Amino acid sequence: MSTCVFIAADCPLPEVRPSQEYPLHINLDTNTVYDGGADDNYSLLSFDDVDLYCGKKYGVYLELPQYTDGRAAQIIDYIKTALLHTDSVELWNVWLLGYWEFEDRPYIRKRTVYMDDLTVKDIQEIYEADNWNSKDPNRPSFYCMEVVQA
Repeated sequence: MSTCVFIAADCPLPEVRPSQEYPLHINLDTNTVYDGGADDNYSLLSFDDVDLYCGKKYGVYLELPQYTDGRAAQIIDYIKTALLHTDSVELWNVWLLGYWEFEDRPYIRKRTVYMDDLTVKDIQEIYEADNWNSKDPNRPSFYCMEVVQA
């Protein structure tokens, strides 16, 4: 099981891939990642299980070697483009689960942000959210930021 950050909407969401190959160096001794730092070094790939986590029909998951403000700005532009075709877009951070019982359903922490107020810090907050920070160690927290037009 692992964390998944995805974008969900009621309109088709196109995939995004980096414009070129970038280096990826992971140093386990120092716990650091070097990925070249280019703003377009991320992917948004089709997420078929979107309906397991929310009421939206389409989704793409974020494959991001490392968070940067430049990458977050591009994700904001992606969301803005999607809002041309739908009323709202949701950005989720979930712990991937196949099935859960009533007692261990995740806590859903949801907030709404107007597109004009959306910042890179909002994207960073969702991306870095801790799914296991609740007082109940058996129930993860899922985070949803719904983005709507003003």
